[in-house]
Amino acid sequence: MKLFGLIGEDEGQRRDVLLRLVEELSKRKIKVATLHEAPLGFDPDKPGKDSYEHRKAGASEVLLMAPHLSALMHENAGRPSASVEQLARSMTGADLVLVDGFSNSPHPKARVGKPACATGCDASVIATIDPTGLDVVALTDLALARAQEVSR
Repeated sequence: MKLFGLIGEDEGQRRDVLLRLVEELSKRKIKVATLHEAPLGFDPDKPGKDSYEHRKAGASEVLLMAPHLSALMHENAGRPSASVEQLARSMTGADLVLVDGFSNSPHPKARVGKPACATGCDASVIATIDPTGLDVVALTDLALARAQEVSR
C-alpha cells in the first residue's frame, strides 16, 4: 500500500482536487482509500444512539454494521495519536491511501493553492497544485510515481 497526501488552507479546493483524484484513480482500476484529518472535537456519533452509549459505558472500540456500510470507531481519549502510517495500515483493501490534511506527517504530498513558504521549506511537499487549472491526469501520475510505500 502507498500513501500520498493533499494539504492546503482552502478545504473546499482541497476536497474538490481530492475528489477528482479519487475519480481518476478509480477509472484506472486502482483501489483507493481516503484518510481525512477531522477537526478537534469531531464525533460522528450522537447521544442516545446505541453505539454512543456503548462508548460512554467504556467500550474502547465499536463496530457499526449495516448491509451497505460498516464503520469502526476507536476511542482515542488518553492514548497517543496514531501516525498516518498506522492509520493507513487499517485500510486493508487499498492500493493507495490519499491523505487529506496531516500536514506535519512526512509522507509525500501536494499543496493545493498558493505555496505557504519559499521552495524547500518542507521536503515532503513535492508539488503545488493550482485548483483552477488542474490537470488531474498529471496529478494522478505524480501521486502514483511519488507515493510512499507503507508495509502492512
